[in-house]
Amino acid sequence: MDIQFLAEIKDLKVVYNVLKSIIFKDFVVMRIMEEGMKITVDDMKCVETSVYIPSNIFFVYKIKCDEDIVFKISHKVFTECLHIFGDDGNPSMKMSYKGPGFPLSLVLKHQEENIIVDCEIKTMDVEDEFPDVNLAEECNLNNVVLNAGHFVEILSNIDHNSDELELFLSPEPPYFRITTYGVLGETQIDISKNPDIIIVFNCQTESVSKYSFNNIRQIFKVLNYANKVKISTGRTGLLGFQLVIYADDEKVMYADYYVTPQFIDE
Repeated sequence: MDIQFLAEIKDLKVVYNVLKSIIFKDFVVMRIMEEGMKITVDDMKCVETSVYIPSNIFFVYKIKCDEDIVFKISHKVFTECLHIFGDDGNPSMKMSYKGPGFPLSLVLKHQEENIIVDCEIKTMDVEDEFPDVNLAEECNLNNVVLNAGHFVEILSNIDHNSDELELFLSPEPPYFRITTYGVLGETQIDISKNPDIIIVFNCQTESVSKYSFNNIRQIFKVLNYANKVKISTGRTGLLGFQLVIYADDEKVMYADYYVTPQFIDE
């Protein structure tokens, strides 16, 4: 049978680090499109996490199918294959897929030692319909773009053992406030519109929503690999993070993270 999808990448390090950091469930849905690859996990409709790897990240990217290719794979097996050589060297990878019922095939090559490892990962049909929903369209009320490094520093000052996180955005002072609530009390941080921290501040109206801190905590690791982060909210309280991650000086990949609120203050 002819191969429906073929891709090759020379530098796996950033891709592996991002996938390892942001995905927290056993299985992921892989959607292969002409413009790139999207790897998504949905956590009981409370959290949706996606990593988008554009086709230009790969030096070979070919899809021989009129429709998107969609299947489910074990995230643990996938990331373990990507890291099969450990931190020693930076392997290249060839990825191929023949179609439904066939495994996802990986060929990893250690550049320095000239060692080649073949891996096959079982693919599964997606049991429930898994449409490619654009949640960004729902987060169209307020948005802030921040320098990711400075944002990580700010988050280091909040209580990471909190139960809840409240996000306040307003066109009027204090503009942007993060409050956490836990057994040790309340922590509050106001973020000024300092251009070194906030790149874009587009706030149409005041909004206040609370989220489970456990859901928010899951994005902290991948923030360390990001260059910029866009925080956006919708009228329903849906909270979105879009992380811009440079694989090199010119090629960019993205991580999207959406969280539903616990409470919305009208």
